[in-house]
Amino acid sequence: MRFGFHLFMVDPAQHQEIARTAEGAGWDSIQVADAPFFPEKISVPYPYTPDGTRFWPLDLPVLDPWVAITAMATVTQRIRFIPSVLRLAIRQPLLEAKSLCSVAAVSGGRVALGVGLAWMPEEFRWLGMDKKTRGARQNEAIQILRLLMGGGMVEFHGKYYDFDRLIMAPVPKIPVPIYVGGTSKPALKRAARFGDGWIGVMHPMDEIEGAITELQNLRREFGRENEPFDIMLHCPDAQTVDDIRRLKDLGVTDLQVTPWTMPDTPAHLGVAAFMQQQPPLAVKQDAIKRYGDEVIAKLG
Repeated sequence: MRFGFHLFMVDPAQHQEIARTAEGAGWDSIQVADAPFFPEKISVPYPYTPDGTRFWPLDLPVLDPWVAITAMATVTQRIRFIPSVLRLAIRQPLLEAKSLCSVAAVSGGRVALGVGLAWMPEEFRWLGMDKKTRGARQNEAIQILRLLMGGGMVEFHGKYYDFDRLIMAPVPKIPVPIYVGGTSKPALKRAARFGDGWIGVMHPMDEIEGAITELQNLRREFGRENEPFDIMLHCPDAQTVDDIRRLKDLGVTDLQVTPWTMPDTPAHLGVAAFMQQQPPLAVKQDAIKRYGDEVIAKLG
């Protein structure tokens, strides 16, 4: 089992110190958010809170994920970094491939890529993208990223993206794994067909076995059941070493936790209840080290 945590709502001034601390305590990965901007008003509910409201201040400082990862990679040697999730459906895949390959080079390959569709209509409209075609465009974009990471002269001719022969360098020595986020049936199919893994958000223990079984069945449909496949998620029910061992037995490869939150935080309030807790840097560092000693050292 590998262990990681997310930096959304964490002051960017703390990122490098937290990364150093996490690496020293045996953590495997750190996730960073992708949020180009926050509209003052949105036309749909936020999907991950019970009442559909956003749980962060709109002037929250959020670094571009590639900048945040580069800053932390320069002060560490081992720990991995993951945009979680990059809103690939609102981005141009050739440019994202360049950023991804560049960060892989700077970090020595210590990067994975989580991708998602994005959910705000305003993002699509203001960035000139069609929300109705986001799933199909993301499928093509993932294929383009894989193609370019392979190196050499390549071309792509799809329904939404089309380019003649070109070359991009540098490319990773080992292709960057791509993890697909989302819980809908199309998202799970996308993960099974195109992904090296699946990123969940927050799932109670009793939901996880069903989701993994569905992913396994879909991977068999696509003839990918024998390929490596990671399962990365946050399970607030996993409070003990035995709980985590059960998740590992179910097929979870990467457990996301927020070590500095209070242990009695109500899971039914969702991810907001965990990410809103932002104690001082020293408290975060102590919690990161303590979890490393009490859990990661036993199970990592």
